[in-house]
Amino acid sequence: MSQYEKRLRKMYKLVQRWIGTKVDGTWEVVLSYVIVLASILLITYIVNFIVKKIILNIIHNMVKKTHNNWDETVYDNKVFHYLAHIPAAIVLFNLASLLGDFETFVQKLIFAFIIIMIILASLKFLNAVVEIYNGYEFAKDRPIKGIIDVIKIFFYVFAGIILFSMFTENSPIALLSALGGISAILLLIFNDSILGLVASIQLTANESLKIGDWIEMPSQNADGEVIDIRLNKIKVQNWDRTISNIPAQNFLRDSFKNWEGMTRSGGRRIMRSILIDINSIKILDEPDIKKFEEIHYIKDYIKNKKEEIKTYNEEKVMNNNEINGRRLTNIGTFRAYIKEYIKSHPNIKNDFIMVRQLAPTDKGVPLEVYAFTNNPNWVAYEEIQSDIFDHLLAVIHLFDIKVYQAPTGNDITDLKSQIKS
Repeated sequence: MSQYEKRLRKMYKLVQRWIGTKVDGTWEVVLSYVIVLASILLITYIVNFIVKKIILNIIHNMVKKTHNNWDETVYDNKVFHYLAHIPAAIVLFNLASLLGDFETFVQKLIFAFIIIMIILASLKFLNAVVEIYNGYEFAKDRPIKGIIDVIKIFFYVFAGIILFSMFTENSPIALLSALGGISAILLLIFNDSILGLVASIQLTANESLKIGDWIEMPSQNADGEVIDIRLNKIKVQNWDRTISNIPAQNFLRDSFKNWEGMTRSGGRRIMRSILIDINSIKILDEPDIKKFEEIHYIKDYIKNKKEEIKTYNEEKVMNNNEINGRRLTNIGTFRAYIKEYIKSHPNIKNDFIMVRQLAPTDKGVPLEVYAFTNNPNWVAYEEIQSDIFDHLLAVIHLFDIKVYQAPTGNDITDLKSQIKS
C-alpha cells in the first residue's frame, strides 16, 4: 500500500468515526477520493468567491475614484474579471497533488486554463487599448485596429504552441519546425487573410483610408461612411443605412473614391447643368436691355457691359446692323444672373464659383453651374442645390430662354390639334 493510500485511509477513518458508518474494501478508497475532491472544490470556491466578490469590488472602487478614464475602460472590458479566475486555479493546481494518479492530468488542465485566462485577459486589454486610443482626435487619421488584430494573432499562435507542447510533451521548437515545413499549405489556406492583413496595414500606413471617411466603391456597391477597419475587412455603412463588409485587399485592387478632401474643405461641390434650347438663344434689343436693368443682381453687369460694348463698337466703326460688332445675348445675360445669384446665396462658398457654357449637343446647349456649398452634410447639400435650381428654372423664361425637353405625349397631342385646325 502506497503512502498516498495510507493518507487517504487515515482521512477516511476520521470521516468514518464522524459519521459512525463502516465501509470496507474499495469503497473506502472511492469515498476518500470523493471527500478529498469535495474539500478541494470547496477551498477553490472560497478562494474564487473572495477574489471575485471582495478584491474585484475593491479594484472597482479604486478605479472609480481616479481622475483617469483609461483604468475604467480597462475594468469595463473585464480584464480583471478574467484575471480573477487565476488565484483559484493556482490553489487548485497546488491541491491537485492530493489526487494521486490524476495529479499530472489535472495539473495540465489547470495550467491550460490559466494560460487561456491570461490570453483572454490580454485580448480584452488590447480591446481597451483600442477604445482608449479611439478617444483621441488623431485616432481618426491613424487607426490601430488592424495592428491590434495582428498582435492578437500572435497571442493566439503563442497560446496554441504552449498548449500543444504541454499536452503532447514535445518541444515548442519541434512544433515550429513542423510549421515551417507546411508553411506553403498554410499560405494557400490563409491566402485571403494574409492579403487582407497586408492591405489593411498599407491602407492605414499610407492614410488612404480611415474611420469616418465617406467612400464610394462602385465594384462593391458601397457608398457611405467607413465605421470599422479590421484585419481583413473594411466595414462601410451606406447612405441607406445598410452595411457593406468589403475585403481589405479590394481597396488595393479596385478603384474607390474618398470624399474626405471635400469634408475637410467644409463644403460640397455642385456641378449640374441646365440644357438650353438653341432656338431660344437671341441677341437682346433695347426693350429687353431696359427690362434687365431693373433686375437687382445684374443691373451693374448690364451697365458695365453696355459701356464696354459701346466703346468696342465705336472703336471698330461698326454700323447698326446687329450682326456687326458685339451685342448682349439672353444666354450670356442669364449666365451672369446665375453667377451673381449664387454669389449672394448664404449657403454657397464664394472662393470658387463658375458658370460656363459647354459644347452644344443634340439635346441643346448645357449651361453648367460649378460651385461649393458651405455645408458638407448630404441632406443639407441636396436641399441647397435643389433650392438654387428651383429658382433658376422658375425665372429662366424671363430671359426668353427655353429649357430643352424631349417631346412628351402632350406635345404630340398639341401638334395633332394644330394640324387638324
